[in-house]
Amino acid sequence: MAAAVPLRDVSRGWLRAVAAASPESRVVRPEGLHLTLRYLGPTELEDPTILVSEFLGRIIGVSPFSVRLEGLGAFPSLGHPRAIWVGVTRGRGDLVRLGRLLAPGQPEITPHCTLARVGGRLSPASRDRLQRLAEGGPPPLDFRCGRLGVFESITDTPGPARYRLLGALPLIGSASEGASPEWVE
Repeated sequence: MAAAVPLRDVSRGWLRAVAAASPESRVVRPEGLHLTLRYLGPTELEDPTILVSEFLGRIIGVSPFSVRLEGLGAFPSLGHPRAIWVGVTRGRGDLVRLGRLLAPGQPEITPHCTLARVGGRLSPASRDRLQRLAEGGPPPLDFRCGRLGVFESITDTPGPARYRLLGALPLIGSASEGASPEWVE
């Protein structure tokens, strides 16, 4: 499970560019794009609405803010990638603060959006194409972060993981009295 900013409507051109540069990689399904704030690990919840409601209580008072996604990178490195991601250049501090509110005391993670995973070694040609793509970079994307989501990762089929949005949490600032999560069936 993860707490993240849903990015379902962002540029899918990034996914196409990474797939073209690195055909050996498993590109994330467009509906699964999200900006990870906290990885919650495997969680056996009988009622996920309890966790979503608890998170809502922790973010009351947080207002929407601007985010810019920019800069292609990889974990652990572009030369030997396991995960290919796009980073955050604006709004990073706000995203880190949200991560702290959601899971106090847990180690901080760098907010990022995973675009693809690499299961084995990339060919030299793919590594070169990926490096050139990172140098030119996907075009930056600016958006307003107005909600968070709690996602479940489903890995019961071959290929990339599927993500199911369990609940969306609105960021509505000081007017959040009476805010309620949006439930996903």
